[in-house]
Amino acid sequence: MPSTDVSSRAYRILLPALLCAGSMVAHADTAIETETAQIGKKGEGNFSQAFEFEDGKDGSAQGTLTQIEYALSDRAEILIEPFLYVHLSPEGGPSESGMGDLEITPSYMVIREDGWKPAVLLALKVKVPTGAENVEGTGQFDYFPYIILGQHLGAWTLNGNLGVNFAKPAEGGSAEKTFVWDVEAERHLSTNLTLFVEAFNSEEDINTVSASAEYQFSARFNAFTAIAYTEEHTTVARLGFNYSF
Repeated sequence: MPSTDVSSRAYRILLPALLCAGSMVAHADTAIETETAQIGKKGEGNFSQAFEFEDGKDGSAQGTLTQIEYALSDRAEILIEPFLYVHLSPEGGPSESGMGDLEITPSYMVIREDGWKPAVLLALKVKVPTGAENVEGTGQFDYFPYIILGQHLGAWTLNGNLGVNFAKPAEGGSAEKTFVWDVEAERHLSTNLTLFVEAFNSEEDINTVSASAEYQFSARFNAFTAIAYTEEHTTVARLGFNYSF
């Protein structure tokens, strides 16, 4: 398999389906890589579950992607992402299964969106090394400080992330630094249907483009499908749902 494994979430490819075109509602899901600047009210939250299928020149992989987001205040939230199951099938090698890593990301909005002034959040993602070694768990903590920007522009919602990931290799030693960027755009095509497009450079320095569609079945429940393609010629498909509470 390429180094973009599901367990590290560095290859967290597809698009979170935002529920808001003009409102600022809490939403995190596993449809996109980009973290969004739209924060909900204190006490609002979202549960997202997805199933990912990767196919590349060096093998294939499958895994579960889970997110739990909770608004601690009108400006602060926490995002918890356990990767409960990873299955790797490398070309010419034995298949392996195990638990992936855990990621915890607190964020805080320092500037609210106001007209042409975008919303700005500061965030710090911490990777807790719960991943099994046989599915490429490094056994090391990683740290990823970054900035989240968000802006509504007519019928479009735009979000972007900029940061540096500090990842220690499995054998220890100094952390490797990777500049990471993400940009996404979304638009409602109807009351229930939203489309998303995204481009990003992952935490393992792999450029990716992605697109997804999400359908809102009720005020609290939606489902999405997404497809992505990387510069390493890996195709990723993802199916999932979101439930807000």
